[in-house]
Amino acid sequence: MFTLEHVLSATAGRVVRGSADPSCVFRGGAFDSRIVTPGALFFALRDVRDGHDFVADAIAHGARGAVVERIPEGVLDDALLVQVASVPRALRGLAEALRDERPIPAVGITGNVGKTTAKQATVATLGARYRVLASASSYNNEIGVPLTFLDSEPTDEVAVVELGFYVPGEIADLCELVRPRIGVITAIPERPVHFERTPSVEAIAAGKAELIAALPPDGVALLNGDDARVRALSDRTRARVVLYGAHAGADLRARDIVDEGLEGSRFTVAYRGASARARLPMPGTHLLAAALPAIGAAVELGVPLDEAADALGTMEPPAHRMAVRHAMGVTIIDDSYNSSPAAVAAALALLRRQGGRRVAVIGDMRELGTLSLPAHEEAGRDAARSTDVLVTVGDLAATIARAARASLTDVYEVADADDALLVLRRVVRPGDVVLVKGSRALALDTVVDALLRSDAPVGAR
Repeated sequence: MFTLEHVLSATAGRVVRGSADPSCVFRGGAFDSRIVTPGALFFALRDVRDGHDFVADAIAHGARGAVVERIPEGVLDDALLVQVASVPRALRGLAEALRDERPIPAVGITGNVGKTTAKQATVATLGARYRVLASASSYNNEIGVPLTFLDSEPTDEVAVVELGFYVPGEIADLCELVRPRIGVITAIPERPVHFERTPSVEAIAAGKAELIAALPPDGVALLNGDDARVRALSDRTRARVVLYGAHAGADLRARDIVDEGLEGSRFTVAYRGASARARLPMPGTHLLAAALPAIGAAVELGVPLDEAADALGTMEPPAHRMAVRHAMGVTIIDDSYNSSPAAVAAALALLRRQGGRRVAVIGDMRELGTLSLPAHEEAGRDAARSTDVLVTVGDLAATIARAARASLTDVYEVADADDALLVLRRVVRPGDVVLVKGSRALALDTVVDALLRSDAPVGAR
């Protein structure tokens, strides 16, 4: 929450349309007119499309005003418009002003897999004692992170911010805004997501290390000690290093792990001479790499270990990430938000352990560059070991199908989500377990949503 006075002071902007009442209150910011919330301030950013073309739509959807570089067409005369020299700089400037006005400790989270799950887990563990400001969805870049601070309230006590990496220096720049006291690095697999954007895995590791390099000397770096690449970053920070994991030498350790299948997992967490029993309400023991630092961050910020462990069980799983759904006698593992080689391997390992007939819908893994062909071939071999029926979606995933056919008969290749749904409605039977996994651009979440709302019986052959 912030006022027009905040906006004008932080951006050097001027009101060119509408009322200039400095006490006008905004509730957060937005850059997408389709999902703008009532009372928000819309920022007309230029990307693939020019946000100025959607100002009128944003106002119609409830935005209280807009920050623009020019007066757009089609906007009502009484609509509030603040004109600035640069909309991105205005967004950043406002975020910095609000952060300075409401200074609170921050937890920064990065890694090639598990960032959003770790963020959600940390929101839960810190929520045992504090009011938490957190990134919405996967708002982890130069737009999303500033928008997080526009959602801040005077009553917030700690921030949890996800930080993405695309180019060198990006996380370092974001840390100048976030000013993290605690930094978490979850995992850097050998075949990382977005590999085509970077020259090497080493470059990705260096980019992730920018987070812990930005920590103050009295800060804490929570590093996944079970991941060799993350562990090797220990010397990149002035902060105290805490290695977490399941190995015996971990400072923050998970032991006595009980895999409860689709119900999640239970484990004992040991840290700083104390221990407590915890439950992770998401399937897949690989997600302990996201759960452990959430508990560690909470303890470092004053939450007792037993309270943090209990609170982990209340976490709200991220949408379309290892979400278990049920419809028409079919169990659906919805992991459709995004995809990478490591994430596909983890999802297939979970599916492999399930009883009944196992069906996998696997789409393209995009932005892998030179890793693409071997990664898709390996996914195909893995799918053949893990499934009874395989549906691949997209041109790249055709390689998965070809590799799987060496030892799996029931394989279908389709072009898009609509065709995948048609195949599923034909082949899926009550009692099946269906995994849906693929890059976000394929919109495989629509397959899950359609199955959940369908009144038609499955398995109509």
